[in-house]
Amino acid sequence: MVLGFGVFFDHTAATTAGSPEAAAALQADLARQSASANVREIAQWAIDSGDHAGLPFVVVDKERARLFAFDGMGRLQASAPVLLGALRGDAPDVPATPAGRFITDTWQSAQADAIVWVNGDVALSLHALPSPASPGRGLQRLASDRVEDKRISDGSLHVASDFYQQFLAPLRNQGSVAYVLPEVQALHGMLTAPGVRVARSPGYTATRRPS
Repeated sequence: MVLGFGVFFDHTAATTAGSPEAAAALQADLARQSASANVREIAQWAIDSGDHAGLPFVVVDKERARLFAFDGMGRLQASAPVLLGALRGDAPDVPATPAGRFITDTWQSAQADAIVWVNGDVALSLHALPSPASPGRGLQRLASDRVEDKRISDGSLHVASDFYQQFLAPLRNQGSVAYVLPEVQALHGMLTAPGVRVARSPGYTATRRPS
């Protein structure tokens, strides 16, 4: 199973961002990854608006249970299946994976031994499989072709270990942005509104930083 993780993701050639040609190349890369229209829209919006502020970012498509990783230039690096909360929804109802815009908290990430993205006191964690936080039968569920099988967690995100190590692990120690697309609420206005509040991921406990 672990050796087979290589088939779970596709590494995409880098493309220089910031031009019409780069935008076209990005859309072509996303099309090859079978990205949804919402993923393509949010990724292009993040780049065109500068919302990601030159930081690496990820887009999580809950409808298809897939995560897309981009570098700070907005170039698609890879995509992979992701485990989601067992409940379909965007609100704070446990065990749903909350939708919204999150920014890495490197201190919390170090404490949690995972990537922790936050919006104020609201947080979402991402773990490599397997880990102490992984749901039961996580590896088998990740390998399934059925999106429903990937709805198994307490609301946190989980990806294959080799994908995590190659593309996501550095985000624990640097700024990054996560856009988690809604699956029940409307896309427009939810991720782009200033000061938008998103749901807390179950399993995250806010810890005061040492003064």
